[in-house]
Amino acid sequence: MKNYFFHIALTVFLISLISVNRPHPSKIISDRVTADSTRLKAALQSFRLEEGLSIELIAAEPLVIDPVAFAFDEKNQLFVAEDRGYPDPIDGSMAPTIGRIALLKDTDQDGKFDTRTEFVTGLSYPNGILPWKGGIFVTCAPHIYYFKDTNNDGIADIKEIVLTGFNSDKTAQIRVSHPTLGLDGWIYVTSGLNSGKITSPKYPERAPVSFTTADGRFNPETFEFQPTGGRSQFGLAFDSFGRRFGTSNRHPVMQMMIEPWQLQRNTALQFTETYQNVSAVEANAKVFPVSGAVTTAEFIPSLMGKGHTGTFTSACGLLIYNGDGLTNGHKGNAFICEPAQNLVQRQIMQPKGVGFTSTLPYENKEFLASTDEWFRPVFLQHGPDGALYLADMYRKVIDHPAYVPEESRHLLDFESGKADGRIYRISETNPSRSSTSPLTFHTNDDLAAALQSGNEWNRQTAFRKILESKDQKMVSLLTSLLREAPLAETRTDALWLLHHLNALDHSILQNALTDNSPEIREQVVRICGLLPENHTSTTALLIKAAEDKSVKVQYYAALALGNHPDQPSVNALAKIAGQNGDDTWIRNAVMSGIGNKLPEFLKAFQGQKTNKAMANAMVMQDLGQLFGNAAPVEDCRQLMVNTLSNKGNYNWRSSTLLGLAEGISKRSEFRGSDLSPLLYLAGGQEKQLNDFMKEVSNRALSTRLSVNERKNAVALLGYHQFDQVKQTLAALMDNQQAADLQVEAVMALKRLNASEGAAILTSGKIWPGYTPRVKNAVIASLVSNNNFIQVLFNAIEKGTIQPAEISSTDRNRLLKHKEQVIADKAATYFSALESGGRMKVYQDFKGLLKNPAVAANGKEVFTSYCSACHSYSPVKGGNAGPDLSGIRNQPAEAILLHIIVPNYEVYPAYQTINIETNDGNTVSGWLLAETDNSITLRTAFSTEASVLRKNIKQLSNPGISLMPDGLEQAMSKQDLLDLIAFLKGAQ
Repeated sequence: MKNYFFHIALTVFLISLISVNRPHPSKIISDRVTADSTRLKAALQSFRLEEGLSIELIAAEPLVIDPVAFAFDEKNQLFVAEDRGYPDPIDGSMAPTIGRIALLKDTDQDGKFDTRTEFVTGLSYPNGILPWKGGIFVTCAPHIYYFKDTNNDGIADIKEIVLTGFNSDKTAQIRVSHPTLGLDGWIYVTSGLNSGKITSPKYPERAPVSFTTADGRFNPETFEFQPTGGRSQFGLAFDSFGRRFGTSNRHPVMQMMIEPWQLQRNTALQFTETYQNVSAVEANAKVFPVSGAVTTAEFIPSLMGKGHTGTFTSACGLLIYNGDGLTNGHKGNAFICEPAQNLVQRQIMQPKGVGFTSTLPYENKEFLASTDEWFRPVFLQHGPDGALYLADMYRKVIDHPAYVPEESRHLLDFESGKADGRIYRISETNPSRSSTSPLTFHTNDDLAAALQSGNEWNRQTAFRKILESKDQKMVSLLTSLLREAPLAETRTDALWLLHHLNALDHSILQNALTDNSPEIREQVVRICGLLPENHTSTTALLIKAAEDKSVKVQYYAALALGNHPDQPSVNALAKIAGQNGDDTWIRNAVMSGIGNKLPEFLKAFQGQKTNKAMANAMVMQDLGQLFGNAAPVEDCRQLMVNTLSNKGNYNWRSSTLLGLAEGISKRSEFRGSDLSPLLYLAGGQEKQLNDFMKEVSNRALSTRLSVNERKNAVALLGYHQFDQVKQTLAALMDNQQAADLQVEAVMALKRLNASEGAAILTSGKIWPGYTPRVKNAVIASLVSNNNFIQVLFNAIEKGTIQPAEISSTDRNRLLKHKEQVIADKAATYFSALESGGRMKVYQDFKGLLKNPAVAANGKEVFTSYCSACHSYSPVKGGNAGPDLSGIRNQPAEAILLHIIVPNYEVYPAYQTINIETNDGNTVSGWLLAETDNSITLRTAFSTEASVLRKNIKQLSNPGISLMPDGLEQAMSKQDLLDLIAFLKGAQ
C-alpha cells in the first residue's frame, strides 16, 4: 500500500514537472492521476459554508493548476486561465512564460471534469477569458488575444493579438483583466489600476488610445478601444440589467455611474468621479476569517496600513449572482473573494438613490470561509447548472513580493502551491426546484428558450450567440419575448438584441417605456441615449422618461438628454434637477449636458416650482460655477446682479454667488484685475454686495446654523475683500470652532492672498491650539503661496512653528523652490531634518525598541501627531492616509521603519501629486479621480481639490508619500516608543 501511494505521488510530481516545462504539450491528461485525496478531503472539511448549501470539488491538480479565471462555452466546456508564473520572480528576473489556457471536459457527464488539453501555452500572466464566436478572448498584458481551435483537437490554431499596449511593467496583479460582455455589445475590461497606450495590430492606421487608471471597453467586431468610467483591479461584473460594478483591494463593491465621454460634453464641468462605493470600504469593510491568517503586510515591513486583518485587503473576483442553483434569497447578491484571509463574502444589494448600497446578511460569519490558510479564492462565475463556481489558486502565500520590502522577501515561501489549484461548485443542498438538463444553443428556438431561463448563464450565453450571429430570423421571436416574457431579465435581453439587430422602432420603444418594470424603462432610456439625435421621436421618449416615478430612470434620462441640444430637452433637464438635484449623480448628469445652454437652462430651472430648498441651492451653486468657468463675463455679472436683487431664499442666493466666484477666480480675465472676484462681478451693485456679505459674515459665526450652512458662508468670505472679512475669519480660527469650519477659514485666507492673513494663521496665541488636521491645512496654505512663505519662515525663527511640523513633501517644495532665496533659507531651517540618510536614523533608533513603553501614553501621541491623516480604532482621524487599525500584527521594527522612513515603499495610490496652477497657487495630494477635463486630489488635510486641466501650469509626481519624515524629531524618544506600543495594541 505504501508503494502504491508512493507511485501515485511520484507520478503526480513528474506530470507537474512535465506540465511546467514542456512549451507546447498537446497530450490529454485524464483523471486517472489526481491530487492526493487526503489533502482534498482535508480542504473540503476546512470549509465553513452558509447553512443549506453544499460545496463540491469539480477539478483539482494536476487537471488544473493555479486557476485565476474560467469560462464555460456553449458546449459546457471549461476554459481556465492558469497563472502559473505568479508571482514575479523574487530576484527581479524575467518572468517565465508558463501561463496557460487549459480546456477541461466532463466526458462521463458526472458533473466533474476528467480530461484536459493544453489549449494555449507560452503565456506570461493570463488572467481573463471570454468565449466569442467559437474561440476565446484572453487578457494577458500587454495584449488581449483571440484564440480558436478550428480542427477540433483541443488546441488553438488561431492565435491573434487583437489589442496591445496595456502596461505590463508593474506587478502581475496590477494588469488588465476580466473581459465581460455588456448589454451594449462592447466587451469591458478592468484597468488593473494600470494604464496603457492601446493599438490594434489589425488596424495599424488607427491612432493609439491612451488612458491612465480608467477601466475600458472594446468592440469585438471592430476592436475599437475606449477608456470608461471606473478604476477596478481584479473584479468586474454586470447585474442582469447592465449595471456595471468593479472591485479593488480595499473597495469590495464599486458601481460605475457615469462615463468619461458624458462628462466631457461639458468642458467647464470640474466633476471627475465616475463611480461610487456600494459597500463599506477600507477599515469599515469587515470580514470574518476563521483561518487565523494575517496578511503579509501585517507582519512584514511593508507599506504601513496596506493590509488589515479583519477587513478587506485583497477583494477580487466580484460576481453579482443571478443563477438558480442557490436560493431566491441569493439572487442579486454580490459575492467577493478575499484570498488573503481565505474567504468569500456575500453582500445583499439594495437600491439607494440612483445606485445601490450593500449590507451583510449576517454578523460575525461569512458565506464561505476556510480554516486552511492555503485556500485562496480569486474568481467567481455562474455555471450552466445555475450553481456558483469558484476558482481556488491554492497557495501558501498569495501576496506579491513587490509589496514586501526586499530585506524580508526571503522570509516568505512564494513557491509552495505552484503545482496546485482547485475549482469548486456551490449549490443548494436540497433544491426546491427540480433539476433540469443542460440547455442547448443550436437553433433559434433553443436560443429563445435559453433567454427565458431563470439561470443567468443560460441567458448570457444565448444573448452572446444571438449577438455573434445577428440572425434577422430572431427578430420575431425577440419581439414576442419583449411583449410576453414574464421575466424582466428576459425582456431586457430581448430589447437590447432588437437594438443590435436594428429592429427597434418608435412603437416598440414607446410600449417598452410603459412597462411595469422600472428596469425595462431604464433600458429604453439607455438605448435612446445611443441613438442619433435625429432618430424619430427619441427626444419625446426621453422627455417622458424625465417624469418617470423611478429616480434611476430619471438619472439615465438626464444622461441621454445631454446629447440633445434642443430647448425641450433643456426644459426636461431642468425638471429633473428641480426634483432630484440634491443627488450628486443626477445633478452632475444634468450639468454634463448643458455646456452650450447655460442661460436657457438657468431660465428653465428658475421657472421650476419645487419645495426642495437643498436641491435648489446645490444646483445653483454648480450652475454658478459653470457660468464662472465658461460663460461670457457679462452673463456672469448679470447672474450676480439678479441674484443680489432677488429677495428669495438666502441659501440658493449665497450658493449661486459662491459658485460664480469659484469659477470666475480661475479665469485669465479676472487675474488681471485688482478686485476680489465678487467685486469684479458686482457691476455697480457694490452696496448690495456689501450688505449681502455682512449677512454672510453673521451666518458664518452663527451657532444656530448647521456646520454645513456655515461652511458655505465661510467659503464665500474667501472671495470678498480681506479688510471686510478678516475679523470674521480670525474668529473662526479659534479652537472652539468645528474643525471643518477652521479648515474652510484657512482655505478662505489662502484665497485672499494677504500676508496679514498668513500672520493670523501663525499667531502664537492660536497656533498651539490647532488640531493636527487644522495644522496640516495651515501649513499647506503657507507653503503654497509665495506671499505666505516669508511669514512661515518668521514663525519658525520665532519658535512658534517647529521645522519638524513641516512635512517632507512641503519641505521638499521649499528646498527646491525656484526662488533661490527661499530655497537657501529653507536649507538653513531644515538642515537638521534633511542631513544624513533616513535609513541610518532608522537603524540608530532600532536599538531603543528593547526599552519599556506605555501603550496608554501612546494614544495621546497618536492623537497629536498621526490622527490628522490616519485613524486607529478607537481614535477617529483623517482619511488622507490608510486606516492603521490592523497594524498591530506588524513587528515593532516594521512600524518604526514606516514612522522613520515613510518613503521606503509608497503604494501607487498614495503617491504625492503636486499641481501648480496658472494663478500661482499649488495643491498637493494623492490622485482621487481624473477626467480629460480635470483632476481631483485628496489633500493631506482630508479634503478634495479639483483643478481644471486648462488651469494646470505644471504637474509632478515625485513618487513620495504624503506622510512626513523626521517625525521622530517632533517627539521624545519615549513618545516614539509609547506610540509604537499603542499601535501594537500592547496592554
